[in-house]
Formats: sequence, C-alpha cells, structure tokens
Amino acid sequence: VAALFVVAAGLAHSGGSSRIGAPILGSPRSTAAAQVRMMVPVTAVSAFLNNTTVVAAFLPVVKDWARRHRLDVTRLLMPLSYAAVLGGVCTLIGTSTNIVVQGLMIDAGMPGMSMFTLTSVGVPIAIAGVVYVVLASRVLLPSRTPAAERLANPREYTVEMEVERGSPLDGLSIEKAGLRQLPG
Repeated sequence: VAALFVVAAGLAHSGGSSRIGAPILGSPRSTAAAQVRMMVPVTAVSAFLNNTTVVAAFLPVVKDWARRHRLDVTRLLMPLSYAAVLGGVCTLIGTSTNIVVQGLMIDAGMPGMSMFTLTSVGVPIAIAGVVYVVLASRVLLPSRTPAAERLANPREYTVEMEVERGSPLDGLSIEKAGLRQLPG
C-alpha cells in the first residue's frame, strides 16, 4: 500500500496521471456525466486494490481533470471516495473488512469465500450505489468554491509582520497589541 502511494505521488508530479486519466475520463458535458465517467473506473479498480490507495491515486487526476474541463471539483471528490468504497464490496480482496470476515468464517469452521463469492451481490450494490450518488449529489452535494479561487488575490488579505525583541509589541498577543481590529 505504501509503495502505491509513492507511485501515485510520482504520477502526479510527473504529469503522468493527467496523461493516463485524460483518455479514461474523457470530456464530460455535465457534472453527472463527469461523475459517471469517474466513478465507473474507480469502482472497477477498487474491487482489486486498497480503497485508500485508489482514492490517493485518482485524487490528483480528478482535480486536474476538473480544472481542465471547468468542472466543480467539490462535486467530484465525495463521489470519488464513494466509488472506491462501492468497488470494495465486489471481491474478496476489495476491502480489508472482507478479508477479516473471511478469517472469522474460517475460524468458526465455515467454508471460506472465493475471490468472486461476493461479486453476485457486490456488483448490483455497486451499480445501485453509483446511480444513487449521481442522482442524489445534485441535491446533497453543495457547490463550493475554494477560498483561494473566490478571492481575486488571496495575498491581498494576508498580513505578515516581524516583531523585534524589545519592541512595545514583544510578547503580546495579536489582540493585546491592538492588531485584531485593524481598519481596512
């Protein structure tokens, strides 16, 4: 799992994630289409890889893809996480919980599950979950713009100052120094 995080970071920093993600995710015409295009491959990959790693690998891809296609990334990140969870219910190795249950079954003297024992139930659940997320997200996921994007120049609202030793402000809190309510 740790090695996959390193690979995901390497792909993100090299630009490889964009080159890999662009053909898979395509050019959506709406947020719902973007959610479906993103959730289907994430769900499929998550059936065979650790959910956390899948989200970590797809996060930079989805952020870059959303920026390039002027999509609201806040309406894509929760569906990304849900898709990874939904994919995990499709196979024995899809999530660590399935493996724990497998161990408990064997300890209790029950026959163990095969790799695809859960698939007949997990795939319909995953499909229903993806459909629900796409439909419900219109109402349940608010559109939020990050603060850095809302402000024309975020540095305009940032103040930095150095207090020298022995000055009248040395050792005072911002409030006690009278700097909390500056005009302008």
